Amino acid sequence: MRVGIPRGLLFYRFFALWKTFLEELGVEVVVSPPSNKAIIQHGLVYGVEEICFPVKVFLGHAYALLGKVDVLFIPRMVSFYKGEYNCPKILGLPDLVRNLFWLEKDAVIDDEVNMRDRGIRGWWEGFLNLGRRFTENERKIARALRRAEEAHRLYRRKLGEGYFPENLIDGRPPLPPKEKKVVLLGHPYLLSDSYINMNIVRKIYDLGYSVITSDMVPEERIRKALRTLPKASFWTISNEIVGTAFAFLEKEDPSVRGFVHLVSFECGPDSLVGEVVERYVKRKKRSLPYLRLEIDEHTGEAGLVTRLEAFVDMMEWRNAHHASYVPTPPAP
Repeated sequence: MRVGIPRGLLFYRFFALWKTFLEELGVEVVVSPPSNKAIIQHGLVYGVEEICFPVKVFLGHAYALLGKVDVLFIPRMVSFYKGEYNCPKILGLPDLVRNLFWLEKDAVIDDEVNMRDRGIRGWWEGFLNLGRRFTENERKIARALRRAEEAHRLYRRKLGEGYFPENLIDGRPPLPPKEKKVVLLGHPYLLSDSYINMNIVRKIYDLGYSVITSDMVPEERIRKALRTLPKASFWTISNEIVGTAFAFLEKEDPSVRGFVHLVSFECGPDSLVGEVVERYVKRKKRSLPYLRLEIDEHTGEAGLVTRLEAFVDMMEWRNAHHASYVPTPPAP
């Protein structure tokens, strides 16, 4: 059986896990090609106006696999962290794909993985149901999941060492580190797809800065820093973005010169998270510049470059004048 995995949204987080799990069950895995103009155009044609840009991109990738595979693999990842949810657009993704492309129910593997209330038990039961699509042998499914989890740990460890998903998935060489760094905040599916983000990592690098993302920060550090908030959000990835920003606000790193937050237009969680991060950056570290970049299918590359260049000029100026910087006193 040929199973297709669209290259979008949670693919960049669970690539190693999903691929290993399916292959251990004897499945031939087909991944859609890296994003390109044709894929984006198909996503825009089938995507309704109200959904965000990354979902439209995902639809383009799903379309690219139709007719080339026997079934699409779009597990309903309700939650992969106890007590939290994924964004609603991810929860409804299998139904969206099935209905937009007029697919039969069995054309999409959409079993639910939900750790929200049951923790690791919800994780195990979800993958047990996914595995039953291919075999009734539970011992074989359990073995496949163990090996997939080991591949996932290795994948995450590499990301923590400074690799980007595209380095590991497509064999692209990583960029050598630079002394000065920028914390690049955003959903992994925005930061990891260099076509839709107009290669922002390379652009920042060419301006003299390496990039740190949430994937490169230990989860324990992110969760500890997140306790700064009186109440965390409902969404796991949003919490990781906020926790990453707070981690660098609480523990000063002289190599970090600023924050860039990449968000997608029409993203509900991003509109809240961006506001929280910006307020805390200004409150805690007024000397660290913060830039929020909003992208969608209409964003021009020239405008992105201009804003990044101006931001780098600001960071350089701030760094040169930091010693004489006097913060504004708090309001009485």
